[in-house]
Amino acid sequence: MLKTRLVVGGLLIAALAALAAVDSAFPVVWIASQRIGPGAILIFVALLPISVILAGEFSRLTGSHPAGSNFRVGGGQPLSRWLSYLAIASGVASVALAQELLPAHLVAPALLSTPFVLVTLCALNHARSKQVAGLAHAVGSTLLAYGAIGVPLGFWILLRHDRDAWTLAGAILCVKSADIGAYFAGCAIGRHKMVPWLSPAKTWEGFLAGVAVSAGVGWALAVASQSAAAANAFVEPVAIGYAVVVAVIIGVVGTCGDLFESCLKREAGVKDSGTILPGMGGLYDVFDSLLPAGPLAWWLLTR
Repeated sequence: MLKTRLVVGGLLIAALAALAAVDSAFPVVWIASQRIGPGAILIFVALLPISVILAGEFSRLTGSHPAGSNFRVGGGQPLSRWLSYLAIASGVASVALAQELLPAHLVAPALLSTPFVLVTLCALNHARSKQVAGLAHAVGSTLLAYGAIGVPLGFWILLRHDRDAWTLAGAILCVKSADIGAYFAGCAIGRHKMVPWLSPAKTWEGFLAGVAVSAGVGWALAVASQSAAAANAFVEPVAIGYAVVVAVIIGVVGTCGDLFESCLKREAGVKDSGTILPGMGGLYDVFDSLLPAGPLAWWLLTR
């Protein structure tokens, strides 16, 4: 299992680097007379493969019931995968695309209308089952997909819009390095359980080690951002002390995102959100720590 995780993790890091390189080379695309970008490649990747996969996994989590429980979502009706996708894609578009595609005076009304439209679609979709039970759960789950997955994913795209692709990749590495550090330190020296009722494998020793690793990665990336090679690649430099602080903050918040998904998985009675990534589970199992860190990363790294 460890070997598989290392191989898959290495491939994901390579994919992130390749995506950053492609996005740097082609930051903007034109559709008809509409300019999209910087971050156009990331927008399409987020709206299509990533959102589609996350929607399927999220529907599985919120549409399942704990083992041994009599609870059935929606009176036995499965939650709609297409509604989950629409919610996630709407969240991404609300943050990453609304200001580019809409006139300025329509941006705020469009953003405020999106949750209302999702609730209306949930109600119409639920009416097809001709049952009363489960409507509130379906609406809540759809809005959760919008607010907890779509919107924060959109903030990562917005970070790319306002900063270079390598700053985005560096912030992602800081979050995931906290996960990696916590995993290995927890296995090696973990003794004191962090939240045993929710995630028995997580320890305080692992958490602190993960934050320390994240700080170290932030320091190294900040040093690299001030090099001549970074300047030639049009990477904006980040002050070393500030980078360490940002890395610590998003590393801590990333752990909270991991615990949030653990709560959903425990309620659903499953170990992983999916099986698409051998040794790691589903895509949501990888994105769980990244999602809540997205808005903070944007607030802290843009100016």
